[in-house]
Amino acid sequence: MFKLCQRLSLIALLAMLTACANLAAPKVNLVQDGQLQPPAGQGIAVLAFTAQSFDRDTAEARLQLDGPAGRQWLQLRLVTDFIRAPGQQSNPSGRLFVLPLPAGEYRLANIYGSWRRPGNSFDLFGNWENVFVPLDQRFTVRAGEVQYLGEIHLQMNYQSTVDYRQDFARDQYELQQRHGVSRTENIRQQPLAKP
Repeated sequence: MFKLCQRLSLIALLAMLTACANLAAPKVNLVQDGQLQPPAGQGIAVLAFTAQSFDRDTAEARLQLDGPAGRQWLQLRLVTDFIRAPGQQSNPSGRLFVLPLPAGEYRLANIYGSWRRPGNSFDLFGNWENVFVPLDQRFTVRAGEVQYLGEIHLQMNYQSTVDYRQDFARDQYELQQRHGVSRTENIRQQPLAKP
């Protein structure tokens, strides 16, 4: 009974977070003269968040970011979100986040995720596997700077793990295709590393 209540609570929390994350924030043009340019008093953090799961169709994940801007949730759905890769490379499931943030100290705290286990499709509560992975990754945002933090890759399974990677060439391509960034010389590469 306790496990059922725990899962119901997590499902309710994830539904609430999805609703909050879907509120539209005002669009700010971050690209000037082909480069990412932070708004006054802010910096930009570029972070790839990718994942794999047993069930790609239902899997989703949320990365918790805490800092001077408050708490934010960077979310992805494996069935719809992907990062464009150049040439014949496959597009990984995930998103490249371009985050304008007030200057200060930030912490990538945890990852929450879920996917539907195979089984009775009419059982709404008993067939979901929930994931919690603590990160405690810290970074500093400096006003006027753009930094590339690399990639956090979540492997969602019964013993979920996180890898820290970087593929700046792929992510440059995604910046160009999705955001119109043609010049990346002002992006400082400061990839996160496994603690």
